[in-house]
Amino acid sequence: MATSTRPHLAAVDALLRDGYWDRTEIIRMADGSQRVRKQSKGHQSAGPWGMDNLRAEAQYLQDLEPHLLDLFPRLIASWEEPAPGYDMAYQKECVDLGQLARARLFNQQQANQFQAHLGKRVFGQLHTPANATFTLSDNILDTLKKAAQTIATLADLKDILANQLTINGQYCDAFTDNIKRLTEQTKLLQVIKNQPQVRLHGDLFLENILLPKFSSLKQWPTQLVLIDPVSVAGISAGHPLFDLAKYESYSTGELPAMRRGHVQVTGIECHNEKQLDFTIDWQHLDMKAYTDINWHRSFRQSYINHYGPVDEAIYALLEAYFAAAMVVCTEGVEQQARALKALFSLERAIFLAT
Repeated sequence: MATSTRPHLAAVDALLRDGYWDRTEIIRMADGSQRVRKQSKGHQSAGPWGMDNLRAEAQYLQDLEPHLLDLFPRLIASWEEPAPGYDMAYQKECVDLGQLARARLFNQQQANQFQAHLGKRVFGQLHTPANATFTLSDNILDTLKKAAQTIATLADLKDILANQLTINGQYCDAFTDNIKRLTEQTKLLQVIKNQPQVRLHGDLFLENILLPKFSSLKQWPTQLVLIDPVSVAGISAGHPLFDLAKYESYSTGELPAMRRGHVQVTGIECHNEKQLDFTIDWQHLDMKAYTDINWHRSFRQSYINHYGPVDEAIYALLEAYFAAAMVVCTEGVEQQARALKALFSLERAIFLAT
């Protein structure tokens, strides 16, 4: 499957996504056939994980068992030169669920049907026992430390490392102190490490789930295809709660609000300020997609049916981890909001675990 260099193309038909570390395009080959190409930006990538992620994604698609082949696009080729990347089958006439949600094409019953089917495929079939060369617990700690290093270089954020703060009404110890407390005063990382690992999607949110643009079939909400496996920081195996927490970060509206600038951060610009806040503009028209339709309740129930009650301390730690990873990859107001989310969630995780 892997080749020494990328296959030649005749033309780029469309840019699908200009990501943090890669570009995803619809390309046309010399014979007129189309495919989707995901190509690393190399050293222009935002964050430290880009090239390794492309390699991991290609390997993930190559290693799928037969009963999962319909759940992901077919891998066509992968390569190392001039930068890591891979080609996959083009899902023509499909769009991501983020677009369908924003267009409000599903009613609540259809959204529930979609979530129940997604839970069946992810928790019931994709989540099989797995091993990883590095553990999720180690990756969480490393990512939190990377976020702290990034924050230390930013004039508008560095003060939150050493100060005791109140964020959205919650008292928070300094970020660096809480990272230390995580390892010395809680057993959270040990619990995650000792939990049997399952294969994860790793980046499970609405924009990484495809459905046909339109369908007259009752089965429309179940005609899904998953794309872009492996997390921002390279995770594809670990605690099963990972996929639920990632999915809910988007389906509740918080992640798209931060990405699209529908979040306000206050207190950052005042270096002596102890009260900081990040608030989402839920009244913005874009956010009605997530307030009018519940995109997460049924999926959470599916998780509970498979695994039992949600461990709220681990869930909060995963929220801190996801936010910390994006501190490393983003900038501006989004980066500020992600930093405050990381501090807020880490404090909550430690409180719940001690």
